[in-house]
Amino acid sequence: MEVAAIYAIAAGGILLALLLIQTRSVLIGWTESLSVLLSRYLTLPVLIRRHRIWGPWTRSGVLIHMIYISTNITLVFLKTDSFTGAGRRAGELALINSIFPLSALHLSYLADLLGIKWRTCRKIHHATGWMVVALVSFHIIAEIQSQSFGFPLGDTRNLFTMIGVTSLSALALFSIPFFRQWSYEIFLRAHQILAGLFVYGTWQHLSAHNGSPKLYVYIALGILGLTTCLELATLFYRNGLFSGRGAPRALVSPAFWKSQESGNTAIAAHIRVALPRPVKVEPGQYINLWVPSVTLWSWTQTHPFTVTSWSRGKQDTLDLLVQPRRGMTLDLLRCTTVNPDSSVSLLALFTGPHGTSEDVSHYETALMIASGFGIAATLPYLKKMIYGYNTCALQVRRLHLVWQIDSIEMTTSAQSLLDALLEDDVIDKGYILSISIYVGNGLAHNRTPVGKHDRACFYQGMPDYHHIVSLEASGSQIERLPNIRDERGQTLVMVSTPNDLRDDIRGIVRSHLHQGVTLSELEYQPE
Repeated sequence: MEVAAIYAIAAGGILLALLLIQTRSVLIGWTESLSVLLSRYLTLPVLIRRHRIWGPWTRSGVLIHMIYISTNITLVFLKTDSFTGAGRRAGELALINSIFPLSALHLSYLADLLGIKWRTCRKIHHATGWMVVALVSFHIIAEIQSQSFGFPLGDTRNLFTMIGVTSLSALALFSIPFFRQWSYEIFLRAHQILAGLFVYGTWQHLSAHNGSPKLYVYIALGILGLTTCLELATLFYRNGLFSGRGAPRALVSPAFWKSQESGNTAIAAHIRVALPRPVKVEPGQYINLWVPSVTLWSWTQTHPFTVTSWSRGKQDTLDLLVQPRRGMTLDLLRCTTVNPDSSVSLLALFTGPHGTSEDVSHYETALMIASGFGIAATLPYLKKMIYGYNTCALQVRRLHLVWQIDSIEMTTSAQSLLDALLEDDVIDKGYILSISIYVGNGLAHNRTPVGKHDRACFYQGMPDYHHIVSLEASGSQIERLPNIRDERGQTLVMVSTPNDLRDDIRGIVRSHLHQGVTLSELEYQPE
């Protein structure tokens, strides 16, 4: 190659690189504007309101589902010469759609591999699962309508086909929230067993077929085997199994509310998991905990818990705040009441940390809204942002925690954790953290300040979220230097609340998007 040609290529490459850099900066500005438009008109507006069985469905959710459904319907009838042919096509599409639901034993691990939130992964799992049910139903109807249909149960292949169909029907039935709410652990194990029976019945049904139908089952089982091996390898490594380090131990202690009428009442349980190997945990992430010695059947149960502790580096211990409801969580609290003055040490294993973490580096104001035990999801974010302010690593200048609880007794569960946050927020008397606790009943006054500088305050009644969000979005709560142009930064609203309140906050945030307000729904949402 001639020298002139080399020079021309080099010069052209430099100019092209400069052009791409400039284009990238322009696209970043367009991306922010496009994100605001998408949030205002697609992702936040609710088209179908929340119901006990479904919803809420936003405009973007309805649009995506309609595209997904119409695509499958089109493919069922595309270039098919008969109703029976369409039914067989539906059977193949059912196998293709079943690949995602069968990709991993646990949705949390699959969500981590894909880099999406667990709730998003569950929505995909839910949509593909119901699509499989619809396609299999159409496949059965088309086969029954064919003239050559015969289904003697004496044939072993037909018997396994019936097992697969029955298992799929049971999967669909027990996926209805009415059945799912009885027990999380029982539902999870039953769901996995029924899915296994469906796969086995389908495999036997396809035993006489060759080609693509069997290939789809191979792909699903191959992905399942790969993800299971990766999950087990991670489990063994992080729990120090077969390494001589010993297994993790869970130190369980109760949080008591003292009253003259009822004495000491256990409100919650604190768990500190001592790890054989340090683990890096980001704010908002959670672990699945297995404690086999709590009760006779606890070895069959795992439960997700949000990690409330945070550190810049890896952690040797993980702190958990447990809400005693039923099943494993209630059993953990009961085991501490035998000797309430000391902690109970139990053998434990865990998977994780799971979940995504919100990037909080470019926000000036952060408004945390939590209800009940939703406080657990906000604590590590507050710790990280206070640390970032103290070390000048983040742009945050204002933190406001709004905690809505039913009774004053619930403050016992998180009192020590909130005190630790206030103790950290003392560098140069910045005092960027403000805590507002709204109590449904039990206060003698409408407003009760706590501690110095009124950084924490109790309020009687319900918070006015319209006013709170509007006030934080305006930036008026941040002290600014006079005669100096100081542009208002972006505001992050993080939510860990029940469904109805979360729906209301979506609508409130939507009206403040033009002020640079962003909504983030945390991984843990109290029901």
